[in-house]
Formats: sequence, structure tokens, C-alpha cells
Amino acid sequence: MAVGPAQAAIKYATQDMLEVVDVINDMMITRNGTVNLIIKTSSVNFDLLSEDEQDAKIASFGQLVNSLDFQLQILIETKKINISKYADFLDEMDTPDLSPGLKRQFSIYKQFIRNLITNKEILDKRFMIVIPYRSASSIDRHTTTEVKTKLLEVAANYLYPKKYHIIKMLKGMGLDGEQMSTAEIVKYLYSIYNPDSAIELENLPQIYV
Repeated sequence: MAVGPAQAAIKYATQDMLEVVDVINDMMITRNGTVNLIIKTSSVNFDLLSEDEQDAKIASFGQLVNSLDFQLQILIETKKINISKYADFLDEMDTPDLSPGLKRQFSIYKQFIRNLITNKEILDKRFMIVIPYRSASSIDRHTTTEVKTKLLEVAANYLYPKKYHIIKMLKGMGLDGEQMSTAEIVKYLYSIYNPDSAIELENLPQIYV
């Protein structure tokens, strides 16, 4: 007798299908026992820089790469975003205190935003640097908190000096670097596995057209 999907025993949980096992103390643990520290960075519009400024940025990046004696991954993510809610917000704004000149400029700005939505794709770019610590043991969702805590202690001793070095080198490039928190990593992972979910524009992101 065939067993329906609702009656079939569940052998695997969703967590068993994912590489990420846990996110603790602002670090991400994967199934192969790797602990990852993620640094989010600010960005700069390279095309708007002068030739000398571009050369300086390239030289600073070269210094960063040449200073490394450990592995890392540079992740650049580009996503389409919908700013129609922002345009609606502008349309609903009450501006009785503005002078006629400012009202005219504000009207031009609103039309500019509407033209962007109509004629071009609006992109949000995020830049992240991932520094891994690879342990010799595998981890799964059944691994005890005690084992994970010990692994994180060892990983932190390895990763934190690297983090401070990267942030210092980024500062030399005129960029800001900050370690992603547990909440930020979880939110980011959720967005990866739920790509159709709407992006909440808590703050209007840097826009690339």
C-alpha cells in the first residue's frame, strides 16, 4: 500500500541540506567544521574618481593583497531593488514650508526617481570579505553547544588578528570595514535562500545605474 506524502516519515530536516550549521558570536559555522568571519565593507564609485585617485586605489588594493599570508574570499553581490515605495513616499510628502524654487527642485527630483524606475534597473551592491578558519572536525546540527563553543574560541584567536589587519588595510584605501553581527549574517542567509522576498529599504542603499 502506497504511503502518501503526509504519512511518510521525515528522515531529514531542512538544516541537513544546508552547508551552514550555525551562526554564533558573529561567526558562521559550516558542516566541514570551517568557522567564517565576515567583514562588510563600504564602496566607492571608481569611475567617478580622477586618474590619480584611481591609481592610488589600485596601489592600496595591491598593498592589501601583498600583505596577506592567509586565505580569504571577496564576495561582491549585486541585486535588483525596487524603489517604487521610495518614489511613493516622495509623492506623499507635504512640503508647504518650501520656497517656490525648492518646490520646483523637489518636483524635478521626484521626476528623476520616476524616470529611473521606468527606464533603468536599480542595483544594490554589497561587498564582503570572508576569512575562514578550517578545523579538523565536522559539525552538524546535533553537535553540542560545548563543542561549538570550544571551536569558536580557537577560531577567534586565529580570525580576530586577521580581521583587524583587513580593517586597517581597508582604512588605508579610504573604505570602512566592520564585522557582520549574528543578526546580519542570519538576515543575509535568509535573503539567499528566499530570493523572492521583498527587500526592506530601512535606509535607501547606494544606487548603481
